[in-house]
Amino acid sequence: MARITGLEKKRAPWHLRWFYGVMRKMFGKDLTPVKIQMRLSGMVWAGIAMEAGLGRKRLVSLRYIQLAKVRTAARIGCPF
Repeated sequence: MARITGLEKKRAPWHLRWFYGVMRKMFGKDLTPVKIQMRLSGMVWAGIAMEAGLGRKRLVSLRYIQLAKVRTAARIGCPF
């Protein structure tokens, strides 16, 4: 169980709420690691910038990259 509670959509700032829709569309549910990351909006935007920079010459589909991140989070003990 995570020590920090995730940020729910109704309590999220307006500029982060569309991430919840994207997450639901990709995975079918709200993932706990992402909700915890949403507590720091700067971290979310920095992650987007990093992915944009690294994703220029992506050889693997974005869906597989996100799935690998979720699986890694699950293995280190962050439940869904």
